[in-house]
Amino acid sequence: MKRTACVFVFILISVFVISCADTNKAKEKPAVTTDVKKVKKVQKVKKIAKITEETFDRRNDSIIFISATIENFDVDGNSIDVFWLNEKRDTILRLYRKYDENKKLIGAEYYEEGDTKPSRDTVYINSEGKKVEASLNAEGKISWKSTITTDTKGNPVLKTYTNGKGEYRGYDSLYFNQQNREIKGFYENSKGKRSNFRTYTYTARDKQGNWVRRVVFINDTVTQSQRRFLKYHK
Repeated sequence: MKRTACVFVFILISVFVISCADTNKAKEKPAVTTDVKKVKKVQKVKKIAKITEETFDRRNDSIIFISATIENFDVDGNSIDVFWLNEKRDTILRLYRKYDENKKLIGAEYYEEGDTKPSRDTVYINSEGKKVEASLNAEGKISWKSTITTDTKGNPVLKTYTNGKGEYRGYDSLYFNQQNREIKGFYENSKGKRSNFRTYTYTARDKQGNWVRRVVFINDTVTQSQRRFLKYHK
């Protein structure tokens, strides 16, 4: 796979998907029975089966469709596959995740538009206990990798990139709120130059507490808006 494509995969493909469900409990009125006992009404948490996320350009006083992703999940909450669509809604990238017999994520296979054979990713834990996502070349050697540092809640707050020779190529710094939603981030290249300063504002969520609309600011300017359609397992 070309180097630029590998960068695209690592920046846009996160092995762990954050459902962004609010952790705040909704205030509910207790039910009162004839014996004056208070019974709490508990809403059943549903597992996500499918997420369709669409991104729109908000510049120049217009709203233009840019791209979309479609991601499917099994009943245990594991991401199965992801499809990336371009501005014409054509599929330009397909990714299929691989798990071992214990349902532990071990890698993925992905196809760019026109590919007949898949490129491969592998996932492992390094000597420091950090998760590593690595893209493999045709000989099975690492051509690009991302080392991920997580916070106490498991959110990927830092992604450091190196090439197959082990040369440092920059990092992504991400920040999350109490609901485990990404609220801001930036990229710093190997020369220390920072760019792509992003801030996210969430404007709507569904009955399960997962966000369905948010606005993306880049360098303090509204640049994009995103919306999600979530389907749940019965």
